[in-house]
Amino acid sequence: MRSKVSKRPMAFLQQEAELVESEDRSDEVPKLRRQAKNGNADAQFQLAMIYAVPMGVRRDLDKAYKWFRRAAKQGMAEAQYAVARMHLLGRGAEADHAKGAKWCRDAAMQGHTWAQVDLATLHLNGVGVHRDYQEAAKWMSSAANEGHADGQYNLGGMYMTGTGLPEDPEQAVLWLGRAAEQDHAEAQALLGRMHLFGQAADPQPKEAEKWLRRAAATGNAGGQFGLAMLYYLGRGVQSDLAKAIEWCEKAADQDLREAKSLFGRLLMERGTQEDLTRALEIFQQGADQGHPESMFYLGVMLAGGGGVEVDHPTGYMWITLASVLVHPSNKGFMDAINQSLELSQTRMSEEDMQRGREMAWEWQRKRHGDKGVAEGVAKGSFLTM
Repeated sequence: MRSKVSKRPMAFLQQEAELVESEDRSDEVPKLRRQAKNGNADAQFQLAMIYAVPMGVRRDLDKAYKWFRRAAKQGMAEAQYAVARMHLLGRGAEADHAKGAKWCRDAAMQGHTWAQVDLATLHLNGVGVHRDYQEAAKWMSSAANEGHADGQYNLGGMYMTGTGLPEDPEQAVLWLGRAAEQDHAEAQALLGRMHLFGQAADPQPKEAEKWLRRAAATGNAGGQFGLAMLYYLGRGVQSDLAKAIEWCEKAADQDLREAKSLFGRLLMERGTQEDLTRALEIFQQGADQGHPESMFYLGVMLAGGGGVEVDHPTGYMWITLASVLVHPSNKGFMDAINQSLELSQTRMSEEDMQRGREMAWEWQRKRHGDKGVAEGVAKGSFLTM
């Protein structure tokens, strides 16, 4: 799980802000401007919001930034966070992650939970500050303990992966559950999958179904993918390939990588000619983007195992590329690739295999350039011939 900068609902940082219906406060501008010039921090913040949203005046993010910054310098946490976001996103202010992180920290130290989540995320990713997992854990914990749903979700993910905190599936479930109860769809989806596969205790299919359905009902791709897995595996529900395909397609349509790969495999299993043709297209798209699983299944289909027109050299190329690009820790997948390579060698000529290797080399060269391929070979991470 990769933590993301929080989805703080700040309409003035959205391109569509001009279309947002808002209260007309233009008649307040003269009074607020006088108060703001006299150093009133609340007036400065209110004036900034009127220019930013906008509220009955022409939108002007430059003026909004000016007044947010004046209020921020007086210690107003909400204004400090607004300035931070404007620098982080490059809206109304220069894109400057270091400045954004500085203002984020100022707000976070005053207990601003959105700022705490963003500051933790910046430390997790080393953006604008040095990468520091312990610092990230401190700020994420602070926000989570104050009931911030994004903070709880991210903290659960940190416990799940052992990032900045000891790996602890039970704590992961605890914090994900708290976020899920606040209708955090991503937390619901992840919690559901943990229950589905028993990552903290024995599998709990009914709990898994409950949370996955709640996430899927919001249109969350992770929840939809989880439901597809639930129906495919028959965990707590009757195994149902049609429903698995239905839910997986919804997630795949949102470009969820793992869902697209599973969707193609489910279509292969159902096996109509229309399904096989579509699976081939899905795997081709993923392979062109460099996804090892898509490369593997595309290669299997083309090498003669997928009910489509056989192309031995191209099939061998994609399986070979998958063997090079798959992460070494994925032993089960690597074993499947090696078995397919061995089987392919019994089905095709040495000329076809050589042609496949040449095509794989050429694919790598076009993608990474001669220098990139040479460096990869030196590190043992690219195809050698």
